[in-house]
Amino acid sequence: MLSLPAEFEQFHWMVDMVQNVDMGLIVIDRDYNVQVWNGFMTHHSGKMAQEVIGKSLFEVFPEIPQEWFRLKTKPVYDLGCRSFITWQQRPYLFKCRNVRPVTQQADFMYQNITLNPMRTPTGAINSLFLSIQDTTAEALVVLKAHQS
Repeated sequence: MLSLPAEFEQFHWMVDMVQNVDMGLIVIDRDYNVQVWNGFMTHHSGKMAQEVIGKSLFEVFPEIPQEWFRLKTKPVYDLGCRSFITWQQRPYLFKCRNVRPVTQQADFMYQNITLNPMRTPTGAINSLFLSIQDTTAEALVVLKAHQS
């Protein structure tokens, strides 16, 4: 059996984790072009990686308010700190279908999103990655409690 170098095997594991983790992972550059689109996003948005990679996030998701989103990304690019979008502020950034409609009565997926800086080896921040959590179950419990 052929032995692969440890670095190659670790790289393969990282790619596998990014594609199969139970959260959305997207990388965008400073021009808001999509660089990485993981399996979670394909499954939930219905958009294949080849449909979105290299395209503007605002072209693929015209419902995202550009000026508002640019303001959310500004501290990430300018200061190198994280920025957050919670479902309480905005129910979703990406209108994704609720994939568990029988157990959860929602027309879309509620989301918590973290915008994270990605530093080059020289420390520059040319890209950021978004991690998208499905918080539909939590949101529905809170919303139902407020209705009671």
